[in-house]
Amino acid sequence: MSDGTPRDKSTAYRRWQVAVFDRPATGIPAAGPPTDSAPPPQAPAAASPEPAGQTDAAAEAAVARPTDEEIERVVAEAHAAGHAAGYAAGYAAGQAEGLGDARAEAAKLAIVLDNLRQAVAGIEQEIADHLLALAIEIANQVMRQSLRLQPELILPLVREAMTALHPHQGQPQLFLHPDDAALVRARLGEQLAHGNWRISDDSTLTAGGCRVELGASEVDATVETRWRRVIEAIGVNPEWLREQA
Repeated sequence: MSDGTPRDKSTAYRRWQVAVFDRPATGIPAAGPPTDSAPPPQAPAAASPEPAGQTDAAAEAAVARPTDEEIERVVAEAHAAGHAAGYAAGYAAGQAEGLGDARAEAAKLAIVLDNLRQAVAGIEQEIADHLLALAIEIANQVMRQSLRLQPELILPLVREAMTALHPHQGQPQLFLHPDDAALVRARLGEQLAHGNWRISDDSTLTAGGCRVELGASEVDATVETRWRRVIEAIGVNPEWLREQA
């Protein structure tokens, strides 16, 4: 029990204060209020500034150094540019080489075509020559067949030979194939006798032709001679015609 005597309130409790944690403990209780003699807390020392030249160089180096992406982009662009340049150079070289090869092949082809053209021209000429020789031979056969089928065709020929050689002296002689001689005697006997013509058979002559002699003069109207004159008139050499036969 209380004896009624008042107690000192200061002994009943003490004011609590937050301890200071930014300096090491001294073993002195920190319960009491701070005194004015305690030094204030010191601010952390600021870093000493670097020289201005070094700061600018570091900043410039930081700005000048490219990033990895920029390096990769530059490398890619350089690779693409090199590839394009190499492709262009290779394409130009290949094109030049290809043009050279094309020109060489074109020259060879031109030579082949020229040879072929000459060969075709030679073949065409040969074909034309054979066709001409064949046409002449057909015409010759037609003429001979006509003379056999129409032996009276000898009569105009004999009249023409008689007018070509007018006898002034002597006796003209008419040589005919035996078949033609019989026909001429029957058709022109009186006319020939009046002109003092003598008809002679000659089996060496081809039917349809004749030969007339008077002294040193002669008229050759044989089938072979007349035919040679025909082909010469159209510009064909008889020797060439014999080669084609």
